[in-house]
Amino acid sequence: MYPLLFIGTLLACNLNPYEDDYIARVDDTYLKIDDLKRIISTSSSIEEKNIIISQWVDQELLFKEALKRKLEENPTLKKQIKQTRRDLLIAALLDSEFGRDEINVKKAEVDRYYETNKDSYVRTEPEIHARHILVSSFRDATGLRAALREGADFSQLAHQHSEDLDTYYVGGDLGLFNESTEPILWMACMSLKLNTVSSPIQTDYGYHIIEVLAKYEEGSLQKINEIEEQITEAVVWQKHHSRVQKLIASLKKNSDWVIKDLP
Repeated sequence: MYPLLFIGTLLACNLNPYEDDYIARVDDTYLKIDDLKRIISTSSSIEEKNIIISQWVDQELLFKEALKRKLEENPTLKKQIKQTRRDLLIAALLDSEFGRDEINVKKAEVDRYYETNKDSYVRTEPEIHARHILVSSFRDATGLRAALREGADFSQLAHQHSEDLDTYYVGGDLGLFNESTEPILWMACMSLKLNTVSSPIQTDYGYHIIEVLAKYEEGSLQKINEIEEQITEAVVWQKHHSRVQKLIASLKKNSDWVIKDLP
């Protein structure tokens, strides 16, 4: 619930405070009251505050024990600490340089990226797009199937009755899946015709009412609307990479650097 590394990094300090200025202490390291207020809401319960304080003490004890054992002198750990410091400083530089500049992606850029990289979006195995309603009893599943066969809206029933917390908000939509990711549902869907509501299918999770919306063969091209979010993320990364390279190019102009030929 609470990030221990963050707590320890922020609060393991403050030597010799005034007697009423701290809420916890481990040897000569103190958790000051003001520091605690900075990381936890004033509306937090006593229980939540006690968890934070207890975690701080636990982590400080572990940290001091590591120091006593001189683990920081381990050569491998020294390299890792050095690399972590470099990574954090570089991340801080990039955040300072670009943190306020949000990367916006236009629809035309998504379309262009898709057209340029179509080969990357060819299916390497068959996929199915389906939606489902998951309930705990066969009777409930049978009743829902009857309602659907009489014309009830699938998305609405999924939202009202499905016990699958990951999909009921989106009308039971399972998205795209293949045999390796959902083997039981895959076997159930393989024999179903498109846009036909299945009989109740039992799995370890309960009883499913499934409707297959589409089936795609290996080698078929994924449609842009199916992977638009994935493409958008790729375009964002591409833009970010481009501006980092521009920053590096400007630094090279004003720095003394060289790369020698390999022997």
